[in-house]
Amino acid sequence: MGWLIKCSDEKCRKATWIGNIVDLISSHRDQTGWFLCQCGQRGYVEKSYALQEAGEKWEPYLRGIIPLGGSGDTYQPFVFLVSNEPDELINEFWFSYYKDLRESGGRLKLGYGPGGPPVLNKEQVLHLLRELIGIGSLSRKEIDDALR
Repeated sequence: MGWLIKCSDEKCRKATWIGNIVDLISSHRDQTGWFLCQCGQRGYVEKSYALQEAGEKWEPYLRGIIPLGGSGDTYQPFVFLVSNEPDELINEFWFSYYKDLRESGGRLKLGYGPGGPPVLNKEQVLHLLRELIGIGSLSRKEIDDALR
């Protein structure tokens, strides 16, 4: 599966094709996780999925990724930052993972497998919360209010 990052800058509007999830995460994000166009401005990946309900679709805009795996780990959970429009605030978080076994003769696998959705340990959940606060998708007040 490839990824097409479209530029959010009205002056640029270029699109950048990325061949796989590893390259997307390692080379096409800024330090906080937002996708970047080749011009250096923020971008997004537009997706469309048919749902089981007749005629229904889910059409998310993937705006960035927060990686949650350890450096060099085979299993790499991550979270897509999702919005309903390319210029709206992040309002959804799509949990996923990849496994990269290409160096040992295997393949690169993305998404859900026989084991189901990604599994996160406590430190990864806390890291995710810190990152979401850092990019402004959650506030400390929202977290405090949720814990009451």
